[in-house]
Amino acid sequence: MKAWQRSSPIPWLPRRKLDPYRFPGMRGLSDSGETGARGSLPGSGPPPRGPGPEERRRLDLYACLTAAGIRPLAADLRAIEVLSALDDVTHATVRRWISGTS
Repeated sequence: MKAWQRSSPIPWLPRRKLDPYRFPGMRGLSDSGETGARGSLPGSGPPPRGPGPEERRRLDLYACLTAAGIRPLAADLRAIEVLSALDDVTHATVRRWISGTS
């Protein structure tokens, strides 16, 4: 049996659980899967807003890990989500620990 013919099903994840920075094509799609629904096509809704504080902290954490030479694994996404939900002061401390600066 070839690798792509495995009998185990691929686990289904709701679109809101997918990280929009790792899967940028998911941003404009609705969770229902109906492509004809109004507002589900990119550009048909309100203009995009800037990233919120949690999304900004997530991006900062990815940048800090990348700069330190640490590649986050798929299993690390939950930890990154939790760390991104922390306040700005704690988040700055975690980034300082990763980068090794004082």
